[in-house]
Amino acid sequence: MIIKKFDLDVHDSKKVSELIYFTDAHTYDQILKNKYQAVNKIEKLVKAGNNSIGHEKICVVTNHGEEEVLGVLVIYKREESSFMGEIRTFLRVFPPLDAVRFTILDFLDSRLLVDIGPEDFYLACVAVDEKARGQGIGTFILESAVAMARKRDKKKAILNVDFENNGARRLYERFGFEINDQKTMRWFGGEKGMYKMEFLIK
Repeated sequence: MIIKKFDLDVHDSKKVSELIYFTDAHTYDQILKNKYQAVNKIEKLVKAGNNSIGHEKICVVTNHGEEEVLGVLVIYKREESSFMGEIRTFLRVFPPLDAVRFTILDFLDSRLLVDIGPEDFYLACVAVDEKARGQGIGTFILESAVAMARKRDKKKAILNVDFENNGARRLYERFGFEINDQKTMRWFGGEKGMYKMEFLIK
């Protein structure tokens, strides 16, 4: 396996967008109606760039000598994004109603996601293609992310995981991530919550 920068001219942007969708499918479905619509809209943001899931923030996992996307890692850099910058991208990429929907998603994220410090390396999305699970790809992504963080002299790798995503949480805990905090908020008549998990880099 190899991890490399996502290339719009080489890799399947639809597959990448679908993997990003599955990291928070429940929320995307509530705001964007269904998987088909959500994936198409996510793909527009991936292609547009200059946003939290833009192509320049994405790494893909493939087998050596192949370009089929087996997994993705989205790296969020605090200094490269802002709430107003995201909204400007939404307004540029989408018609007004969709721009409002993505602004709501961004607002929810801002309420639930971790605070990112200057010494933190934030893994915004970690996802493995369903057909490729059980091959150690998730662990490989985490190992690669920690190596990237170490190269940048970061002290911690941090991520969020939804309360209901037990499979991902088990993967992170087996790797050595620990729950450091959690945030919850009530919405759509229910409750949404995220664990903050961190891995100390030595």
